[in-house]
Formats: sequence, C-alpha cells, structure tokens
Amino acid sequence: MNNNDPEQPISFTDREVYACPFPSYDRLREEQPVYLDPKSGHYILTRYDDVRKALLKVSALSNNTGVMGDRWAPEANALFEAHGWLPMNTLVSNDPPGHRTYRTLVDKVFTTQKVAGLEPRIQQIIDGLIDDFAGCAEIDFLEAFAVRLPMYVIAEQLGVASEDRLKFKRWSDVALESVNPVLTPEQQTALAHEIIEMQRYMAVQVERVRAEPDDLLLSRLVNLETDGRRLDMRELQSLILQILVAGNETTTTTLALGMKTLIERPELVEEIYRNPERAGAFVEETLRVTAPLQTLFRRAVVDVEIGGVTIPAGAMVEVRFGAANRDPQQFACPAHVDLDRSNSASHLSFGAGIHMCIGNQLARGELRLAFETLTRRLSGMRMARGDDSVRWIDNYTAYGPNQLWMAFDVREG
Repeated sequence: MNNNDPEQPISFTDREVYACPFPSYDRLREEQPVYLDPKSGHYILTRYDDVRKALLKVSALSNNTGVMGDRWAPEANALFEAHGWLPMNTLVSNDPPGHRTYRTLVDKVFTTQKVAGLEPRIQQIIDGLIDDFAGCAEIDFLEAFAVRLPMYVIAEQLGVASEDRLKFKRWSDVALESVNPVLTPEQQTALAHEIIEMQRYMAVQVERVRAEPDDLLLSRLVNLETDGRRLDMRELQSLILQILVAGNETTTTTLALGMKTLIERPELVEEIYRNPERAGAFVEETLRVTAPLQTLFRRAVVDVEIGGVTIPAGAMVEVRFGAANRDPQQFACPAHVDLDRSNSASHLSFGAGIHMCIGNQLARGELRLAFETLTRRLSGMRMARGDDSVRWIDNYTAYGPNQLWMAFDVREG
C-alpha cells in the first residue's frame, strides 16, 4: 500500500500502516485530521491541538472504552473468576469520580521525592548492565540493556526475586497485547492464562508486604490508604498490571529508539558525552519524535465536536500521540531530533491531564541516566548486522524495535 496515494483509503488496522504510521499521519493531518477509519470504525485524531483537547475533555470522552480494563470475552472472564481476579477499571480505563480514588493513591506512591531517591540504585543497575556486555563484540541492545533496565527497576520495586525478573517482560508484553482492539475470544483466553499466572505470583508478594511492610513501591501501594481504606486484592492486581506496563514498556522502547538515533547521528553521542546535561533534552526529543505508545482510546459519551467534526455518542476515538508529536503547527521540522528545541517537553507521549502516565517521572529519570552513562562509557555505536540489525514490534498501539544488533567501542578511562 502507498499511504500517500490519495485514492487509497487508510486503515490503521493494516499492518503496513501501523508498522510505519508516520506517512499516513502526515496525509491525514492535512486532508482529514479527524478521520473515520473504514475498518475499525474509530475516529483517528492526528493534530496536536485536537489530541490535547480530547485528552482533557474527560466528561465527553470516556476512558472506559471497552478496549481496556474490564473488557474481556466471557471465556476469559470465567478463567479470571475461577483462578485469579477479574480485571477492573482503576486508572487507564476509568473516569472520575472513581478514577480519583486510585490516582490519589498512586500519586502518593510515585512522589517526586520517592522517584528521585531511586536514582542511585538506577545508576548501579545501569553500570552493572554495561559492565556485563562491555567485552562483547556485538550485542542485541534490547536484550542486553533496554529490556533489562526498566524491568529490573520495576520488578525490584514490586518485590520480585532477581531470578524471576525476566518473567515480567513476558507479562508486560501480554498486558500490552491485551489492548489490541481486534483480538479474538480465543486470543483473549490465551492472554488471560498468562495474566492469571502473574496475578497469582503477585498475590504472594502482596500478602508478604501486608505482613511485613517495607519502603518499596509495592508496600506503599498495599498499605497506604485512600478514601479511608486500603485497596483489596482485585484493585491491587489491576493497578499492578498497569504499573508493570507504565514502568517499563515506554522506557524499553524509548531506549531502543534513542540508541538507533545515536547510531544514525554520532554527533549526538559526542554532544551528550561533552555535555551530559543535554541527555534530558535528548530524552524529550526521542519521546516526541518516536512516541513509543502511538495511540490510546476514548469513547464519546455524548456527541462531541473536535476539529470541526461532530463525533457521535458511542463512537470510539483514538488519540494518536505519534501524529500529534509531529504536527508542524506545534513543532518546527517535526521529524528531526533537535536538542535545542524549546518546547520538546510539551509532547504528548505520556498523555495529558488527569490520565498522564503514572510512570512518567520514573521513565524520564531512567532514560536520562541511561543515555548519560551510555555516551560516557561507549563510543562508535554502529549497526552490527547490516539491514538485519533491526527488527520491529508488530503491534497496533506500540512502535519501536524489538531487536537492535549493535557494536561499539569502550571509552578509555
């Protein structure tokens, strides 16, 4: 398919479109910025102002869409009831006033002070990972670093034993896949088996910190009160699943996309090496240009006008972060990573308003420390296997590599 062919209708359910959606975004932003996808029936928003407006319009555009949270096939729900805990709407798939109960608690858990206090441990993990691969001729950056850093951090904070940490990558992948809007009941049932495995594992950790509280994230989540009570196991399981994704998926993918950019633009490696404080700007630009999570969903609860189009009540709306972040009306030369851009941090990759990603501070801290350290300790980053170096995620909502074979030089001193 040629996404720039004006005679060819675009559908983001087509693999060739969602695998590289940016040409389609450019076309729709100019021609039909509020676009009815002919296959999914979703209204696709591609302009920055429209996406931001939709994110803030919580009274008209509900997060309880039926795509996330308590949306499961009857067969899958039967499995949850028999062997685990039924999914429910808490944060990502919830609306006020119920959303406030859970967001208030999570904001107590993810305070700026608590997140900043994790940075020395994050730095230890980063250095340990680089030590492990520094002598290798080549590495898959995803496997050696990008998956492991955020996974180790969030798994540690959820009380997971070191030998079980990599299970969390599989469970996180399952959680992300579960929001695919075109899953069959059979696929949902298979995913439910995986999520129940995670629920049962985490139930043991919950009971442990109920009995013996500590200062890790999980213990605070379990033992702090909201609205005068502690959460029950079903509520906790829902939040843990969301924290698992918020705590690692965006970070993993941004690490990989950032490394790919550094390989393609070695002058940025030297810029950050000479001026480590520039790592923060690089993080914001990487998040903006690539938007590891390309879209989330809203459902219109009333007729709502966006961009001159009336979206009828009941319709599904996609807030396309990946398109908004490349809107030339908001960002000059939007596809270019520019460390001097003054408004980089106004990107929408973490959302906006009351549903802004709960893990955004943790992700930003991990990413900044990672790129500061990678550029300080490595140079000469390059693709190791030519055109076969990079393999891409095959997912409706996510964008980025799931394999990146690279070689490098270790800096002296």
